[in-house]
Amino acid sequence: MEKGLLQDTNFWVLLSTLLFLVLVYIKGRKPILNILDSRTARIQAELDEAERLRTEAQDLLAETQRQHREALQTAQRIIDGAKETAQRIEHDSNRKMDEAQKRREDQLLERIARAETNAVAELRRQAADIAAEAAEKLLRDNLGKNGSALINEAIDHIPAKAH
Repeated sequence: MEKGLLQDTNFWVLLSTLLFLVLVYIKGRKPILNILDSRTARIQAELDEAERLRTEAQDLLAETQRQHREALQTAQRIIDGAKETAQRIEHDSNRKMDEAQKRREDQLLERIARAETNAVAELRRQAADIAAEAAEKLLRDNLGKNGSALINEAIDHIPAKAH
Protein backbone atom coordinates (compact mmCIF):
# COMPACT_ATOMS: atom_id res chain seq x y z
CA MET A 1 0.00 0.00 0.00
CA GLU A 2 2.75 2.12 -0.23
CA LYS A 3 2.47 4.75 -2.73
CA GLY A 4 5.45 5.95 -4.65
CA LEU A 5 6.87 9.37 -4.29
CA LEU A 6 5.46 10.31 -7.68
CA GLN A 7 1.99 9.43 -6.59
CA ASP A 8 2.13 11.36 -3.32
CA THR A 9 0.18 14.63 -3.54
CA ASN A 10 2.19 16.26 -0.86
CA PHE A 11 5.29 15.75 -2.96
CA TRP A 12 3.68 17.39 -5.98
CA VAL A 13 2.43 20.31 -3.89
CA LEU A 14 5.92 20.77 -2.49
CA LEU A 15 7.50 20.44 -5.89
CA SER A 16 5.09 22.85 -7.56
CA THR A 17 5.55 25.35 -4.73
CA LEU A 18 9.31 25.12 -5.08
CA LEU A 19 9.05 25.42 -8.82
CA PHE A 20 6.75 28.43 -8.45
CA LEU A 21 9.14 30.07 -6.03
CA VAL A 22 12.08 29.46 -8.37
CA LEU A 23 10.13 30.92 -11.32
CA VAL A 24 9.02 33.89 -9.24
CA TYR A 25 12.60 34.43 -8.09
CA ILE A 26 13.98 34.18 -11.59
CA LYS A 27 11.31 36.17 -13.38
CA GLY A 28 10.07 38.39 -10.59
CA ARG A 29 13.34 39.23 -8.88
CA LYS A 30 14.24 42.10 -11.21
CA PRO A 31 10.79 43.79 -11.22
CA ILE A 32 10.46 43.35 -7.45
CA LEU A 33 13.95 44.77 -6.94
CA ASN A 34 13.07 47.60 -9.33
CA ILE A 35 9.87 48.30 -7.35
CA LEU A 36 11.80 48.15 -4.09
CA ASP A 37 14.58 50.34 -5.54
CA SER A 38 12.09 52.89 -6.82
CA ARG A 39 10.31 52.86 -3.46
CA THR A 40 13.66 53.23 -1.71
CA ALA A 41 14.54 56.12 -4.04
CA ARG A 42 11.15 57.76 -3.42
CA ILE A 43 11.55 57.34 0.34
CA GLN A 44 15.11 58.72 0.12
CA ALA A 45 13.83 61.69 -1.91
CA GLU A 46 11.13 62.28 0.69
CA LEU A 47 13.74 62.05 3.45
CA ASP A 48 15.98 64.49 1.57
CA GLU A 49 13.02 66.84 1.08
CA ALA A 50 12.12 66.52 4.77
CA GLU A 51 15.74 67.30 5.70
CA ARG A 52 15.75 70.30 3.35
CA LEU A 53 12.44 71.52 4.84
CA ARG A 54 13.79 70.99 8.35
CA THR A 55 16.90 73.02 7.47
CA GLU A 56 14.73 75.76 5.95
CA ALA A 57 12.53 75.74 9.04
CA GLN A 58 15.60 76.07 11.29
CA ASP A 59 16.94 78.89 9.13
CA LEU A 60 13.54 80.59 9.19
CA LEU A 61 13.33 80.13 12.95
CA ALA A 62 16.82 81.61 13.38
CA GLU A 63 15.91 84.55 11.11
CA THR A 64 12.64 85.10 12.98
CA GLN A 65 14.44 85.01 16.31
CA ARG A 66 17.02 87.50 15.02
CA GLN A 67 14.24 89.81 13.78
CA HIS A 68 12.49 89.42 17.14
CA ARG A 69 15.68 90.42 18.98
CA GLU A 70 16.14 93.39 16.65
CA ALA A 71 12.49 94.38 17.16
CA LEU A 72 12.96 94.18 20.93
CA GLN A 73 16.12 96.31 20.69
CA THR A 74 14.32 98.82 18.48
CA ALA A 75 11.38 98.89 20.86
CA GLN A 76 13.75 99.44 23.80
CA ARG A 77 15.49 102.29 21.95
CA ILE A 78 12.09 103.83 21.20
CA ILE A 79 11.06 103.47 24.86
CA ASP A 80 14.35 104.97 26.04
CA GLY A 81 13.98 107.84 23.57
CA ALA A 82 10.41 108.42 24.70
CA LYS A 83 11.51 108.46 28.35
CA GLU A 84 14.27 110.97 27.55
CA THR A 85 11.82 113.10 25.58
CA ALA A 86 9.29 112.94 28.40
CA GLN A 87 11.94 113.96 30.95
CA ARG A 88 13.08 116.81 28.72
CA ILE A 89 9.49 117.96 28.21
CA GLU A 90 8.85 117.70 31.95
CA HIS A 91 12.03 119.69 32.68
CA ASP A 92 11.10 122.33 30.06
CA SER A 93 7.55 122.51 31.39
CA ASN A 94 8.77 122.93 34.96
CA ARG A 95 11.23 125.60 33.87
CA LYS A 96 8.58 127.45 31.86
CA MET A 97 6.10 127.14 34.72
CA ASP A 98 8.72 128.53 37.13
CA GLU A 99 9.47 131.40 34.72
CA ALA A 100 5.74 132.15 34.32
CA GLN A 101 5.26 132.03 38.08
CA LYS A 102 8.24 134.38 38.54
CA ARG A 103 6.80 136.76 35.90
CA ARG A 104 3.41 136.73 37.60
CA GLU A 105 5.06 137.28 40.95
CA ASP A 106 7.06 140.21 39.55
CA GLN A 107 3.91 141.64 37.96
CA LEU A 108 2.03 141.31 41.25
CA LEU A 109 4.89 142.97 43.15
CA GLU A 110 4.92 145.76 40.56
CA ARG A 111 1.15 146.20 40.90
CA ILE A 112 1.45 146.25 44.68
CA ALA A 113 4.23 148.88 44.45
CA ARG A 114 2.09 151.01 42.08
CA ALA A 115 -0.89 150.60 44.37
CA GLU A 116 1.24 151.65 47.35
CA THR A 117 2.58 154.64 45.42
CA ASN A 118 -0.92 155.59 44.31
CA ALA A 119 -2.24 155.11 47.87
CA VAL A 120 0.56 157.30 49.31
CA ALA A 121 -0.07 159.95 46.63
CA GLU A 122 -3.82 159.81 47.34
CA LEU A 123 -3.16 160.11 51.10
CA ARG A 124 -0.84 163.07 50.51
CA ARG A 125 -3.43 164.73 48.24
CA GLN A 126 -6.14 164.13 50.83
CA ALA A 127 -3.82 165.38 53.61
CA ALA A 128 -3.04 168.50 51.56
CA ASP A 129 -6.77 169.06 50.92
CA ILE A 130 -7.53 168.60 54.61
CA ALA A 131 -4.65 170.95 55.59
CA ALA A 132 -5.81 173.54 53.04
CA GLU A 133 -9.38 173.30 54.30
CA ALA A 134 -8.18 173.57 57.90
CA ALA A 135 -5.98 176.59 57.04
CA GLU A 136 -8.85 178.18 55.16
CA LYS A 137 -11.17 177.61 58.10
CA LEU A 138 -8.59 179.02 60.53
CA LEU A 139 -8.03 182.05 58.32
CA ARG A 140 -11.77 182.66 58.04
CA ASP A 141 -12.22 182.28 61.74
CA ASN A 142 -9.20 184.50 62.55
CA LEU A 143 -9.84 186.99 59.76
CA GLY A 144 -13.45 187.26 60.65
CA LYS A 145 -12.55 188.52 64.10
CA ASN A 146 -9.33 190.40 63.33
CA GLY A 147 -9.74 190.75 59.61
CA SER A 148 -10.24 194.51 59.33
CA ALA A 149 -7.43 195.25 61.80
CA LEU A 150 -5.02 193.09 59.86
CA ILE A 151 -6.05 194.70 56.57
CA ASN A 152 -5.49 198.17 57.99
CA GLU A 153 -2.12 197.18 59.42
CA ALA A 154 -1.08 195.63 56.04
CA ILE A 155 -2.11 198.84 54.27
CA ASP A 156 -0.02 200.86 56.68
CA HIS A 157 3.02 198.73 56.02
CA ILE A 158 2.77 198.99 52.21
CA PRO A 159 4.30 202.45 51.92
CA ALA A 160 7.14 201.50 54.27
CA LYS A 161 7.96 198.49 52.21
CA ALA A 162 7.67 200.36 48.99
CA HIS A 163 10.64 202.54 49.89
